[in-house]
This record gives sequence, C-alpha cells and structure tokens, in this order.
Amino acid sequence: PSDGDPIAAIAGPNSLAPGGVDVVLECAGVRDTVEQSMRIAKAGGTVVIVGVVPQGVKVEIEPFDLLFRELKVLGSFLNPFTHGRAAQLIASGAIEIDRLISRQVSLEEAPDVIANPPAPGEVKVLVVPGRG
Repeated sequence: PSDGDPIAAIAGPNSLAPGGVDVVLECAGVRDTVEQSMRIAKAGGTVVIVGVVPQGVKVEIEPFDLLFRELKVLGSFLNPFTHGRAAQLIASGAIEIDRLISRQVSLEEAPDVIANPPAPGEVKVLVVPGRG
C-alpha cells in the first residue's frame, strides 16, 4: 500500500497474515522489497529472491533474524528466454491457462481465501483488485 506500512498490512496483528507468511517470493528486484520480504516471512518461513537485484546493490539483512527466526533465504534464476516461449505457447492456445483459474475474487475477499483451505478440485484463485 502506498499510504501505509506494507509490513503492518501484510504481517501485522490485524493484517492479511498475522505473524507473517510461510513463503515470500520477491519478484521486483528492488532493495526495499528484498528487505521487506525478510520482515513479512514468519518464523521458519522461506524467502525466495526471484527479482534480479542489480549487481553491486547491497541489502541489509539481520543475521540475528535468520538465526533466531530460522528463515530460509533462497535465490532463483530463470532463463531469460523462458518468458517469451511461455507467452507464445499461451497465445497459440497450446497451454490453456484459463483452466488453471478456478474462480476470481475481489481484493476484499482475499483474506477469506487465504484463511480457508481450497475447495476440492480448486487449482488457482485469481484476486482481481477493483472487482465488485
């Protein structure tokens, strides 16, 4: 959120995931979001750095948190040619992604979806901000 503390909104006591989330996928490759990802992971959680942080950028990480909160931090690199191929397969209809989306919900409904186990046969729930 641009008008508040993103950490409190995600992992604060009255948030979407009080206490933090099990897995954080950091996809922006920005110093601030890498640092925030460590703060929204719950104890025993995993942070996966997917976003490409520019070479030479330093990120503040507290070893105390890694040790006592037992955080796992992983790096993941994706072949740059994979996105184009995937987009072509989707555009051609070879991969039917609509079949992966079981239902769509509004942003306001997201906490209920996260708090409850998926229905039998449900694959992916798509959160659509602004959907009424």
